Formats: sequence, structure tokens, C-alpha cells
Amino acid sequence: MEKVAVITRTKDRTLFLSRAINSVSKQTYSNYVHAIINDGGDEMAINNIVDSQPKKIKSKIKIFHRREASLGPDTILNESIDKLESEYIAILDDDDTWHEDFLLLTTEYLDNNKNIAGVVVRTNLVLEKKQKNSIRIIKSKRLFPDMEAISLYKQFKENQLMTNAFVFRRNAYEKVGKYDDTLPVVADWEFGIRFLQNYEVGFLNPGFALANYHHRMDKKDNSFAKHSHRKYVTLVANNYLRKDLKKGILGAGYIINDLKYREDSRNEFIKKFIPKIIIKAIKGK
Repeated sequence: MEKVAVITRTKDRTLFLSRAINSVSKQTYSNYVHAIINDGGDEMAINNIVDSQPKKIKSKIKIFHRREASLGPDTILNESIDKLESEYIAILDDDDTWHEDFLLLTTEYLDNNKNIAGVVVRTNLVLEKKQKNSIRIIKSKRLFPDMEAISLYKQFKENQLMTNAFVFRRNAYEKVGKYDDTLPVVADWEFGIRFLQNYEVGFLNPGFALANYHHRMDKKDNSFAKHSHRKYVTLVANNYLRKDLKKGILGAGYIINDLKYREDSRNEFIKKFIPKIIIKAIKGK
């Protein structure tokens, strides 16, 4: 049994998938298995990419083809993870990349900190543009630049446990209750809320980014699932609030809804009273 199971979900994005495979294959840590989950896309195209890899890399890859596409990428997180056995779990979506020492430093961190159930790494947001046969990097900046530790309170508002930057213990994943596979998107955010209510998660910053979250300027190239994040964030918030109301407490549901209400109110105020030119200047555009 390999120590780390690396999960890559993909669908008809061969250019991105080739880059992701290359990112995993360059890892300085080798005790891993790389599962590629084809979510109903062209099977031959993926088989050809894997077959073209050197024997050493190909031997670490397992391909799983789904005959029918899922309702959304997050609905297949559990079935993807459960196809493999490992002590640690790492998820690298087909359009993201890692520094070559990502697996080495995260596994070392977890090996040396038995009381920590997972670790998040310093991450860069990479803005890029997909061209016909290539990807052009436009700019890169640090994601969560002020982060020094993982905050449970902050998780209620925004996801700090982004899949490509998070490595966690399988036993914690099983005890927390796995991902909510009824959510096509934001299941990683909701899972993070439950995870942090039960376990401490470390933050690893070696002085440089270990993970890269890639984002395209053209929205149609950003995901193979077209779902409203806002809609599902609201459904999650509603569910947590109902649990609070049934228990007669002000708990996670109240915190999530209060933070989201404040955020929406602030955004409405900004849109209404602050000129667009000032907003662009603040954002550095």
C-alpha cells in the first residue's frame, strides 16, 4: 500500500491533464499512487496520454473511467478516494499544479505531527489563458497572503482547505463523515467546516508556494461543472442553520449565515456607493 493516494478528477481537458500528470510525476517523493478519474469524458484520449508516459510514471497511475458523467465534480470525491488504499489523501484537479516538493514536505509534516489531522500549504493563485495547444500564464499572486494558521472561524466564511493545497489522514476523513456527495460544488468547503470542528489542521509555509491554484480569465475554461457556487453555499448555510434551530443553539449555522449576510451587505454597499474606478484601483486592475 502506498502512503499517499493522489486523486485527479478530469473530463475532456487533455491539455490540463497532461500538465497535472507532469506535475505529479516530478515529485521528489515517490511513495504514492496517482488515480485519474475520468468523469464520463473521452476514454481513448486519457488512455493515450497515460500510455505516452515513461514506464516509471505510468506504473504509478491508475485510470478509472466513469461511463456516465457525474452531476458535478464534488459528487465523486468519495468514490474516487475510496478506490484506493493509503494513509494520506491528496487531491490535484486536472487544471492545478504542485511544487516538486509538495508531497515530500506535506507527508514529512504529517509524519512528524501525529496530533494534526491534515495540513494546508502556502498557495499561489495563477491567472492564465488557454490557447489552442498551450496555456499562457498571465500573472501569479499569493492566495491568502496573511495566512499564518488555519482558522475554524474563517472556514465558516471561505474555504481555506482547498483540495489542491490540502493533504489529510484517511482515518480523519472517515471519522468526519466524508464529503457530502449531494453537493456538485462547494463540498470541499463544507467538508472543511466539519473537519476543522473535529481536528486541528496545520499550515505549512516553507517560504514559497507549494501549490498553484490555476484560474482562467475565460469562465468557460474554469471548470467542467457549470453550477452556481452561490446557490450551493446558501443551501449549506440553510442546512447548518436548521440544525442550530432544532437544537436551540447559536452554533455553526448562525456563524455561517451571519458572516455571509455581512459579506453580502458589504458587497451591496460597495456596488452602490463606490465608483468602479476606485474598486479597480483597490484590486490592482
